[in-house]
Amino acid sequence: MPEVVRVRLKETDDQSHYHVELVGYHTDHIDGEPIMISIERCINKMLYNRFWMKTLAGEETDLASGKCSVCGHEPYLRTAADGEKEEHLLDLPQA
Repeated sequence: MPEVVRVRLKETDDQSHYHVELVGYHTDHIDGEPIMISIERCINKMLYNRFWMKTLAGEETDLASGKCSVCGHEPYLRTAADGEKEEHLLDLPQA
């Protein structure tokens, strides 16, 4: 059950907001830096594994496939705890 601990953000073409480009999680196979994977790969891996993160409040929440709350971009990752305009993944440290 990978815990997502880092993200890499990419500014949108119109420079109005950011999208999560990569997510990072730790694995028992590699010490140190998290493994960074694309959104598409994460969504594929979520078919077989639970991916989750801790919110700033310390609560666990699962990742889910969705749309960007600003522009509707897909594929996109959100969390079960996200509100209509709230995206908890954007709160994670950047890699």
